[in-house]
Amino acid sequence: MARSRSPVSTPAPEPAAPLPTALLSGPRLFAQTLALTEPVAWRYLGVAALSAALSGLAYAALVRPAVLLAAAVDGSTAPMLVHITNVMGGTFLGMFTFLLMWGLGWLGAGRAARPAEVFGASFALLPPLYLIVTVLAFLIPDSAWRPGAAALAAAGSDPQAVQRAALAGLRTTAPAFLLLAVTLLGTAAQCALAYPAFRELTGRPGRALAGAALPLLPALAVGVIALGPLLFSR
Repeated sequence: MARSRSPVSTPAPEPAAPLPTALLSGPRLFAQTLALTEPVAWRYLGVAALSAALSGLAYAALVRPAVLLAAAVDGSTAPMLVHITNVMGGTFLGMFTFLLMWGLGWLGAGRAARPAEVFGASFALLPPLYLIVTVLAFLIPDSAWRPGAAALAAAGSDPQAVQRAALAGLRTTAPAFLLLAVTLLGTAAQCALAYPAFRELTGRPGRALAGAALPLLPALAVGVIALGPLLFSR
């Protein structure tokens, strides 16, 4: 008599990881879906990298008039290196912020909270806002920021002094205020979104609160440093 063969069982495929934007609309549901997947620290690294690059672009676009005015005084016709430096500097500080949030989130909430993935996904909040800042920065009229004749006369032929005077004018514009709001309020919103996700993943409200709160002030400090040349120019 032929033996009956038992069907070969195949392992069920791993559920798909949630989209990073799912964190914005439902942090707890995002965490529940994420919990069904294997931990992958770099899963949402691209989201954080995109946000960092756009933050650098937004800052470079905002200070562009000051760079161009200083270049005109200096006689330079190729300030492109300064623009690239501003973009790269903003990108570096954006990625540093992500690593800071990851590390302090892990310290506060632990590995079970999967802080690299949660905080990485939280950066999905920022790219549209940085794009708005960039577009508005290119629409700033000269009258809104250009230093007056007295300020330019005081700066003389010193390109650094001219640039500081121009940055002081740019600081009062709507795109500058929006960039500051995105930098500070956006960071606070990221930490607020992380808390319910951490709580769902760990089941421990205290650890979840520590993981969401510990990165807040250091990340805000990095944001202020990133905008320092604009905020503190006189």
